[in-house]
Amino acid sequence: MSTVLPLVRVPALRPIVGEAAAPWPEDPSDALERHFARVARERMAGLDFLNPRVEVSVAECRRVAGDWLAALVTPWSIQLVLLPGGGSLWEDSAPGLRRRVRLPAGELVFIGDAGEAALPAYQYCPLVAPLDAALDTAAACAIASDALAAALTAAVPTTAPSPAEGPPSPSRRAFLRGSR
Repeated sequence: MSTVLPLVRVPALRPIVGEAAAPWPEDPSDALERHFARVARERMAGLDFLNPRVEVSVAECRRVAGDWLAALVTPWSIQLVLLPGGGSLWEDSAPGLRRRVRLPAGELVFIGDAGEAALPAYQYCPLVAPLDAALDTAAACAIASDALAAALTAAVPTTAPSPAEGPPSPSRRAFLRGSR
């Protein structure tokens, strides 16, 4: 029986393995825009949560640690998109699988996507969805660029109060005055 059992047993959960992604030697902004414009036209058309004032646009795309990090705007979201460039940020990931990516501001969670022929593999970090109806493409791009800049800026460490200051005052009066 011990010789048959290994052949019959199948794990209940098998890890999904992503395909190896080819690095982008040059800025992938055009491919990103074409892919998401096609998604907007073919799969998202007519959905009520789309913002008609926003068009698909790559607000900015930067080379980070040898890979590509883009700030993407679509009529349904603002997101950061990671693409392979042969650097250290990218790890092949299966579609739907979440992974943490360490950036200067801290760790962000990116979700794998298989994409299509023109954009075979990418990982995205959703930032804003759905978009406010007051936003237009320019405002959404400004938000996306600011988010990319923030992700690439090291967090400022907070300082603890010095022993001379002592613990904060528990009195309500001191709190309302803005003093400790």
